[in-house]
Amino acid sequence: MSVRLYVLALITTFSFILVSAGLTAEEWVFVDLKPKANSRLDQQWWTGEKAASTLSFLPIGKTEDFAGPDDKDVKFKIEKECVVVFGTNAAKWPKKITGIKTDPKVQKVSFVYFLHATGWEDNGAPSYKFIIHYDDNSKAELEMQSGINSDDWCHDDSKLQDKNSVWGWVKKEGAPCGHAGLITTRWKSPKPNKGIVSIDIESLGTGAVPVIAGITLGDVLLNVDAQQKLTTKWGTLKGGI
Repeated sequence: MSVRLYVLALITTFSFILVSAGLTAEEWVFVDLKPKANSRLDQQWWTGEKAASTLSFLPIGKTEDFAGPDDKDVKFKIEKECVVVFGTNAAKWPKKITGIKTDPKVQKVSFVYFLHATGWEDNGAPSYKFIIHYDDNSKAELEMQSGINSDDWCHDDSKLQDKNSVWGWVKKEGAPCGHAGLITTRWKSPKPNKGIVSIDIESLGTGAVPVIAGITLGDVLLNVDAQQKLTTKWGTLKGGI
């Protein structure tokens, strides 16, 4: 048996074990921000005016690769909606957004990826945090601080201290700075065998104003209809032989 056929046989066996248990492995599962969104990427979030900004150049309505940590691309699904949270430089926004739901079929999650930045910055202390809620009613938190794992969106040439955060998308045109970007941050779940049911975003009251354009779950197990997935998986595997 050739090495290629042997590897394919192993993949087939593992896939059928998962599927027969009603589970399927997915590299990426996207979190829908729309139900909790309070601004739009195709308008100026800091004024609310229907005018273009650098974020208007994002691939709105598409799923595309963005730069990620360790030179590995991360997929984000970009909708026209986004989430903006309070900072003292733009105090009209809510101090906390709660209950951003994940896919209810999610059973296990290894990583969460955030596509984000801030308007303005504060290097002295964390400016906001993500609160991740698990299916066992426990939670974990990820604090975001300028210059470490977050930054002003117009500082797209800055060096981030956190190895799990990189500038995921940069565009050298558009208001208000003529250039701006968004950061991809990878968060490794301390409970990879648990499902994540929802995510909150909370301001910590500094001058930095958080903007979140996408959230993606990475290396996920989903609970699926076993027979339907078995048929789909077998068809995919046969096509690769």
